Amino acid sequence: MKSYKILLLLVLFCLSGGCAKYYYQEGKTFEECKRDRDECMKELKKRMGSEIPGDYEYKYMEECMKSKGYKLVTEDKLPLDVKRQDPDTTLMGQLYGQRRGIAGTLDEQ
Repeated sequence: MKSYKILLLLVLFCLSGGCAKYYYQEGKTFEECKRDRDECMKELKKRMGSEIPGDYEYKYMEECMKSKGYKLVTEDKLPLDVKRQDPDTTLMGQLYGQRRGIAGTLDEQ
């Protein structure tokens, strides 16, 4: 029983952001990263139709962002001066490809 409690605490820690990962590419602004993710989401929606979301959507987003040069980085590995948007922790966000946050340099004014 004790091992279940430890496992539950670990899962809760990860879900609360301790294990959050972000799409990040050095030299890209936050707005560029957001636009790239939106393009991947747009392509994903074309492919989905009316199907119930599942593992395909998650894998598609990972590959699409990787093809654009992004890497998955844990929050503790991000530079301190980047703007970040946390992953969408809602059920819809998790199912529709927003399990990962985005991060990029502050936009130059």
